[in-house]
Amino acid sequence: MSKTPLPPRRDDTYAVVMELRAALAGLGITLPSLGRDFGTPALVILGNCNTATARALAAALEQHPAHHAHQSSTA
Repeated sequence: MSKTPLPPRRDDTYAVVMELRAALAGLGITLPSLGRDFGTPALVILGNCNTATARALAAALEQHPAHHAHQSSTA
């Protein structure tokens, strides 16, 4: 599977993209078009994914302790 090329420049946005890519990979999730936008300010491109990847991402986020804390505080 090919990954969206990232610019050779190592700025904060690049670092965040790499951190997010690693964190998602640790959960078995790949966003193929994850990358850095070249605009100003630089943005992180999350891109498109299929429904299986979207469900996996939603499930991973639902498992996060902050998600549970937020749900109990709004209940």
